[in-house]
Amino acid sequence: MIKELFKSRRFITVLSMALTLVIMVISNFFIPSDTMPVEFSTVPILSLLLGPYAIVGFLIVEVLNWIFFFKVTNPQFILFNGVFVILLGTLPWKLWYCIQNKNGFEVPNMNSLYNFIKELVILLIIALESYILINNDLCMIETPNMNLYFSTAVMSFVLLLIFIGLFGRFKIPVYTPRMQFKKILPKKIYDLSLLISICILVGIILTKNFNNNYIVILSLIFTTIFLIKPYEKGVFDIDSTIKLNMFYKVCISIFIIIIILSLFITISIVGAVNLIYHFNEEVNREVLFYDYVSIFANFIIVFLIPLIIYMLFLERQMINPIKQLSKYLSNDIDTYDDVERLENNLNSITVKNEIKSLSESLIDMEKNLVDYGAELIEVTSEKERYETELKLAHDIQNSMIPTDFENFNENKNFDIWGSMEAAREVGGDFYDYFQINEDNIGFVIGDVSGKGVTAALIMVKAMTLIEDYAKQYKDLSKVFYEVNNELCNGNSEGLFVTCWFGRLNTKTGEVTYINAGHNPPLIKGESGFEYLNSEPDLVLAAMEDMPYDEKVIQLGHGDMIYLYTDGVTEANDNYKGFYGEERLQNILNSHKSDDLNVIIDSIKKDIDEFCNNQEQFDDTTMFILRFN
Repeated sequence: MIKELFKSRRFITVLSMALTLVIMVISNFFIPSDTMPVEFSTVPILSLLLGPYAIVGFLIVEVLNWIFFFKVTNPQFILFNGVFVILLGTLPWKLWYCIQNKNGFEVPNMNSLYNFIKELVILLIIALESYILINNDLCMIETPNMNLYFSTAVMSFVLLLIFIGLFGRFKIPVYTPRMQFKKILPKKIYDLSLLISICILVGIILTKNFNNNYIVILSLIFTTIFLIKPYEKGVFDIDSTIKLNMFYKVCISIFIIIIILSLFITISIVGAVNLIYHFNEEVNREVLFYDYVSIFANFIIVFLIPLIIYMLFLERQMINPIKQLSKYLSNDIDTYDDVERLENNLNSITVKNEIKSLSESLIDMEKNLVDYGAELIEVTSEKERYETELKLAHDIQNSMIPTDFENFNENKNFDIWGSMEAAREVGGDFYDYFQINEDNIGFVIGDVSGKGVTAALIMVKAMTLIEDYAKQYKDLSKVFYEVNNELCNGNSEGLFVTCWFGRLNTKTGEVTYINAGHNPPLIKGESGFEYLNSEPDLVLAAMEDMPYDEKVIQLGHGDMIYLYTDGVTEANDNYKGFYGEERLQNILNSHKSDDLNVIIDSIKKDIDEFCNNQEQFDDTTMFILRFN
């Protein structure tokens, strides 16, 4: 329905009339009527997003404003300025689609630094022409100062940011070219005409020769020549929907900060000027208003320069590598040739940050997947293929669970040990430990709901994400926030993950932890093992954008943390009920002075005795750490 509406030229004309009227009413309420008309700041936005018919709607409202508000009866004024409005209003649209982007034609969007600068230049050109129009002797509005030219450009830029976001958010199509002019002149003549027109306008500004209508008309003639330039081949095949990417979201967030900062500085200066005004009543309040607007606009313009430099850095170091990563990984990886091609492509990412580390990890992962995939191809029967799939998942799972406890403990003031036994060939339980930095290690235990291959794949994804984000962010709340959103993405099976993650400072014994719906660990202090009493947060992969809170405990020398999954406490033999938390605590306390591997083995043996050595119903996973 929305797409069909925005294909209608009548609807676009009426909509632009309504938007112009709203801007005009708001501006006339807050801003003196004899200043530069603020509605001219909407001209490039209407043109870029809604096309030439939007300018027709704008002109209708503007003519009515001239007749009824300014009491204009001079037909020469209406004709001259009407032509000026049509030409300068159509110019942004023509500039956008006649200046090809680096990646081909697309609708107006701030999805790259190139487009950001391109739109900024277009807005400055149109604001320049608007300034000439207002200063022309045929216009009945008082001549504004030059600062209001910059104010109009700034206001246009802010409105464009807002409207691009609205069009992208609500999937409103942009009005793209529908007709192709016949080529009359050589291509270079059209571009030369635009250059001459801009030079004439700049000359008018520098010489302040606003009243020479012949020079202004000459500029309009050259602008008209450029407007009949035919579009390049292929411009009609572009997608009319604006897609909001990371660059736009970062850009608008930074620009909001700049606006707030500029307003704060401007208000401070305005307050000081008002104090002066109280002591000097000869100061004109209207002049003060112009100064306030100028101060705000100038601050915005000053901040734009570091903004562009920062956006250039951000685009090169973050956004472009992420785009490359997404592009390369979207291709199917089925053979070793595909892996080799992917490796060559990912090696072209030259940044030295976490994105590069992630790309290298993905290469290894793709190699492993292709290796295991090659085995699947050799299986012919359904039964053999099913068994091979289970073996593949089992191998992946086992390869992901670390067992080099002694090497990891070597020459460090802590000991660790762990054990995982899947109830089937593959399961959803996992534990992991890794070095975060020189002073900190991370350790985690988790349980994916469900069993089988799907749970194992979720387990692998969860482990990889937790380690990667734990090395990126110091705040564990941020780590689990990002991991949760990643696991929610594409979770068509509706699985969730309970998880307990801790970060140990190996020098101080401080443990920062976070609990996403997992069983409470047991902490061994002076009085033995006791359950850690803390309220868990929501499980992972249940709902996006959920907050998580990190907590801190202090370990003394000889203290231990024992982690387990519900397969331990819920083990049963159908007669005695569950193994239970109390029995687990008792067996731990009876072996609290033993080596860690002995403690784990004692619990496993006690569970087997409790269950009469029957086949286990659920995965059984344990992990223990001692701070020395």
